[in-house]
Amino acid sequence: MKVKFCGITNLEDAIKAETLGADMLGFIAQPGQIRYVAPYIIAKAKSVVKVPVVAVKLEMNFIDVLDIADYIQIHKVLENNELEELNSYSAKFILYVPSSKEGLNYIRLIDKVHNAVPLIDSAKKGTKVDLEIAKELLNIRPDAGLGGGITPDNVQDYLKLNPAWIDVSSGIESTPGKKDEQKMKRIIEVVKHESN
Repeated sequence: MKVKFCGITNLEDAIKAETLGADMLGFIAQPGQIRYVAPYIIAKAKSVVKVPVVAVKLEMNFIDVLDIADYIQIHKVLENNELEELNSYSAKFILYVPSSKEGLNYIRLIDKVHNAVPLIDSAKKGTKVDLEIAKELLNIRPDAGLGGGITPDNVQDYLKLNPAWIDVSSGIESTPGKKDEQKMKRIIEVVKHESN
């Protein structure tokens, strides 16, 4: 099972996360967000780490990071025409799916996008993911990632659902935007131990 650490705001944390064993690193590329980083920082990170770099947006305007990131993550439910538009790009996408009844219909629409994988996350920001619905969603798309409220103390609950990867942001922080090395280490140790 793979681990994506998200909401990284500086090169030091990016390098530390990779060294500890993270498989993907996420950077918030949406202006106005608390963990926002400018595209040049994402480009710099890409030049110093070997694992895939993900640029996270909350809307469809991702041209500024299209040529920088390995993946573009769009963290909102998209309209049909927006999903179809993604097929015109050669980029790889990670698409948010809410762990809700709406998500059960929406996750099937993502199949239309040939270059996208789903990320099952909380239906409402700041709340824990609904693990019962997440399980149903993972049955539909076993390649999906799972996020939403993961911490070193509860990560086992998420691993029981056997997602392809997990996505952790605030659960590995000492303060917003600053990653905690011990928390990152604990997540990696639990995931890698469970995977063996």
